[in-house]
Amino acid sequence: MVQRVLIKAFGVFLFLMAMGGVAYAQYNIQHQAPIALERNAMNTLEFDLPGLTQSDIQQARMFYRYDGDISYQQREVNFQNGVFRTSFNIDDQNASTLEYYFEVILLSGEQVYYPSSFPAENPVVVEIVDSLEQEKPQLEGVEYTILAPEPGVGVTSDDVLIAIALFYDITTLEPGEFKLYLDNQDITGEADTSAYYISYVPRDLRSGTHHISLEYATAAEDFAVVDWQFSVVAPGQASFRGFDEGRLPQISAELSARNQVIAGDINNAYTGRTRVSGQYGLLRYSLNGYLTSQESARLQPQNRYGIDLSLGKWWNFEAGHVYPLMSQFTISGRRVHGLNTSLHLLDDRLNFQFIYGELDRSITNQYDSLIVEEVVDGSGTTVDRNYMLTYQDGGRGTFKRKIRGGKIAFGNEEKFQMGFHALKIQDDTTSIFNVRNYLDIMNSDLTLNNNLTPDARDSLQANPNLLDVRGGNINPRDNIVMGTDLKMGFMNNRIRFESEAVMSALNNNIYGGPLTIAKADELGFDIDQGVSDLLEQLSWLIIINENMDTLPLKLSEDENGDLKGEPFFPSSILAANSELSYRQPKNNARLQYRWIGPNFNSLANSTVRKDIAGFTLSDRLNLLANRVYLTLGYENLNDNVTGSRDATTKTVTYRTNASWYPVDRKLPRVSLGFRYRTRDNEIERQNYLLPDDLVNAAVQNLRQEVRTINGQDSLVTLVTSTPRTNNTTNVNASITQQFEWLSARNDVSISVSNLKTTDQVFAFGDVRSTAFSLNLTSRFFDHPLETRLGFTYNRTESGSGQNKINIAGFYAGGNYSFMDNRLSVNGRLAITGNRIQNRELLIRDFSDPNTQKDDYYELGSDVDKNKFQTYVIQAGARFDIDDYHALIFDANLTNVSGGGRANDRIVQLRYVFRF
Repeated sequence: MVQRVLIKAFGVFLFLMAMGGVAYAQYNIQHQAPIALERNAMNTLEFDLPGLTQSDIQQARMFYRYDGDISYQQREVNFQNGVFRTSFNIDDQNASTLEYYFEVILLSGEQVYYPSSFPAENPVVVEIVDSLEQEKPQLEGVEYTILAPEPGVGVTSDDVLIAIALFYDITTLEPGEFKLYLDNQDITGEADTSAYYISYVPRDLRSGTHHISLEYATAAEDFAVVDWQFSVVAPGQASFRGFDEGRLPQISAELSARNQVIAGDINNAYTGRTRVSGQYGLLRYSLNGYLTSQESARLQPQNRYGIDLSLGKWWNFEAGHVYPLMSQFTISGRRVHGLNTSLHLLDDRLNFQFIYGELDRSITNQYDSLIVEEVVDGSGTTVDRNYMLTYQDGGRGTFKRKIRGGKIAFGNEEKFQMGFHALKIQDDTTSIFNVRNYLDIMNSDLTLNNNLTPDARDSLQANPNLLDVRGGNINPRDNIVMGTDLKMGFMNNRIRFESEAVMSALNNNIYGGPLTIAKADELGFDIDQGVSDLLEQLSWLIIINENMDTLPLKLSEDENGDLKGEPFFPSSILAANSELSYRQPKNNARLQYRWIGPNFNSLANSTVRKDIAGFTLSDRLNLLANRVYLTLGYENLNDNVTGSRDATTKTVTYRTNASWYPVDRKLPRVSLGFRYRTRDNEIERQNYLLPDDLVNAAVQNLRQEVRTINGQDSLVTLVTSTPRTNNTTNVNASITQQFEWLSARNDVSISVSNLKTTDQVFAFGDVRSTAFSLNLTSRFFDHPLETRLGFTYNRTESGSGQNKINIAGFYAGGNYSFMDNRLSVNGRLAITGNRIQNRELLIRDFSDPNTQKDDYYELGSDVDKNKFQTYVIQAGARFDIDDYHALIFDANLTNVSGGGRANDRIVQLRYVFRF
């Protein structure tokens, strides 16, 4: 007999794990990873989602870490005209690589990732370099006087004059040519030049900071002469710029109105965005705000606002929507609605930090109805009733989750610093109405029980716990994390040692308060009054009851055979990380050891990988004047750190990366990466009831052994832990090339990634994934035109053929400027083809239909195929009315053919004001 049991949950689990949550391929994320990221410079990453609209998005975040840290930091990413864009500065002087992945949470609750396959385990890895451009040698024998504009001053656009006088002996200077650059653009041909004087008058230069550079080019080498910056400002600001920079604030405001038709539904949206920033002496300030008509009480906040203040290097204050960093184990960039402030005294030898606010705001439960289901026997007689309370669609709520924490550190971290920190997170049980049993309904003004018969009401009143909430009721949680950290630097900070040790406690349901003597008696064990009083005294810190993730009570039998609970300290709630690093110009080595218990939890940081212990060793060599980088890495990790499970999985990873960044842009920049990982828990795959060719497809892992029972040897069948033995190979390559062709500067980038996981003990555990991307950007010399072309291809197969996804995309776009750059237009066409194949994973009986011991998995013969295309047309324009005002128009049309979805259309107009 064949049990045609479709393992829907198992199949969906494999599919989502393999694809990282991409259930609908029209939301495929396209991203071109950079060849490298520059330290102490602004870096920008972009993620494209053809077919996605603003109204689909609940939240977008980039998770990132340096050099394989124990957890990821996170930052919110803004969405604008179909593109997610984030800019950030890498100020970590010891980091060699940045690892990141991107997550979009849709209003439907669906999560979309890049990379799509196991993003947290297989993030994008990019080398961090000090500079992609080598500093040019300084030209000797030439003196100069900057006539205009003076460095650092502000002038109006009508008053901009670039002028510089040169003084040198022409007979001692190597033959060559002086070249003038404005914002990295060669303007020598447009400037008035002579042997000792160079001037240039730019037209309609935009407001903001601009960079001027004068170089001297010979046949063999380019030399630096001088470079400086100035600002184009409004007429009212120009007189202040040269004397007291920053007294007048910089103000920007943006208003937008959007008309959108999504899946046939009209949904207009209005947003406002503003920012005010400035400086007065040592005081720096900025205020920002974002308001949208799509703010909803059923979602976490969509509006954003905040204020940042800083006084020199001593005091920082943030309020509103803030993103505090305390440590890798506690909170690391998670959004908090509240405040984050720090104080640094005595030349950074005494440091304080305080965090207070909300992690989540309250969202009330919306219940639908109370249903009575009668249970009947074979004769049709009612023998029982089930009472169920249901939610409305999307009606499940959330408690207000409060957070408060602090840190104190003694000493300067560049020499010696010891710190102590604590973080308290607790749900407010009074923030929402939450039904736990029928008594909550009786004590409320809800009309949910109006449709109950008197008998049903009597039954529920007699036993309120008979009421079951379909979908589960929500439970308030309580969490505390406390720890200490140590930082030391030697040899001018070239050698650093950093260590952090923490402990946590998590309660998954704080209803009822601390554990009492009576409650323990109900649960079948005893605690004395002293233990009960201790739990009550600790309740301000953490509520301890039977719902603890790890109960700090050890149960033992007394002389009467009764269970008695005694306090004890569980090691599974501990975590520690230590790191020793050595940095010099040609070498950057790092040794890290971590131990994280399986029950360590921080509700403010869910990216910490738990139940793991081991070390990581990495070394990066900088060769050929920092043009070649060679990175080697080794990692050895084990789970089951407390020995509570039958099997321990050992994970060993080898990683290497080689990159070449030549100074001459006529040569390509190349990066090659290789990673090999093995996982093994030393459990043999076996099932004596199945033939050898089906053992790896067995549902259960069975072995037989001889045991002595009642003085006789007997053959006993044992169900063992699930075996795990696999290896993963990941190869990445990227190359960028700059060249001139068709009167344009062209930058072409190619990236290839291949991931292959081979499972030796499970027939349906293999994963194959290949990604390819090609991008070409052209900037034309004779016309204010920039064009972009790109192609992406992704192919993923998981479950050894259970799921196959093929996605190919092409895009073309560009922008052109008119009216001396006052008017610019842009457009983009993106086409994505999607093919998905799914096969059912069935359970079959080998011989005995009355037992599951000989069951095995088999792929079904039916193939479910889905094929559709996504077409996206984007168009936009920007018109600068003057130096202060601008209008921006955006339009987006999306068509999904074969997806059963109506066309989506978005038209948006924005007004921008800057002062």
